[in-house]
Amino acid sequence: GFSSSTGTIKTQHYVLGWSFAMNGPAPVINLSMLPKLPRDHPKGRRSWVLDIVLPVGTAVVLLSLGAIAFLLVRRHFRYAEVRDNWEVEFGPHRFSYKDLYHATGGFEDKNLLGVGGFGRVYKGVLQKSRLKIAVKRVSHDSKQGMKEFIAEIVSIGRLQNRNLVPLLGYCRRKGELLLVYEYMPNGSLDKYLDGDMPLP
Repeated sequence: GFSSSTGTIKTQHYVLGWSFAMNGPAPVINLSMLPKLPRDHPKGRRSWVLDIVLPVGTAVVLLSLGAIAFLLVRRHFRYAEVRDNWEVEFGPHRFSYKDLYHATGGFEDKNLLGVGGFGRVYKGVLQKSRLKIAVKRVSHDSKQGMKEFIAEIVSIGRLQNRNLVPLLGYCRRKGELLLVYEYMPNGSLDKYLDGDMPLP
């Protein structure tokens, strides 16, 4: 083929047939016998796509996947509750905060049984089982309450005594600790929950 240019524009020309003679007229070219025009492949454009667009697109996809994975891991560690050794060894059921919240009416004052040295105790009813419960809610800023909570939940979880108020389970949520007992009316609950806590 031949190439030519006019300024900044470059053109290409293809010669598909050639007819000449030394003496006399040149023979007529049979057009049906001529080869087809070759397809023009934009090599420059194709190379640009492979060299720039493809790597950039791959990088964007990888960064997006990495960002999603980071957010998922961050969310998991933000809301996950760590189980301590004493929790693994402890037997009673672990209640969800949502169930206890609804059982006590959102810990309303009308369900308050009394206030002790480290927290409050509320009465409630579990929606599914309709079981009456008493929930001891340990104060956030009470270090003594935290220690007492752990000691009580471990010791009562391992011992069965007919004189003790039945401990049904516990709940942990964002540093808040709760003990769930079977509700015992007629003033029998105070000596097990908190000695200075009067009951109605």
